Amino acid sequence: MSLNEYTSLSEFDKEIVISKTANSFMQNGADFTIKTMNELPGIIERINSLISDGKRPRTN
Repeated sequence: MSLNEYTSLSEFDKEIVISKTANSFMQNGADFTIKTMNELPGIIERINSLISDGKRPRTN
């Protein structure tokens, strides 16, 4: 989907696309997904916490 196609979608349809994409990523091995870059620091903090506890993201 192009950026123009995405931006022309309703908010409801954007959420559907985002959800389907996140589900696909998780089914194909992603440990985390984010909707916006604002979520990235929290995910990095969570990953660092897991690592410091001797864990890996999929084994917590």
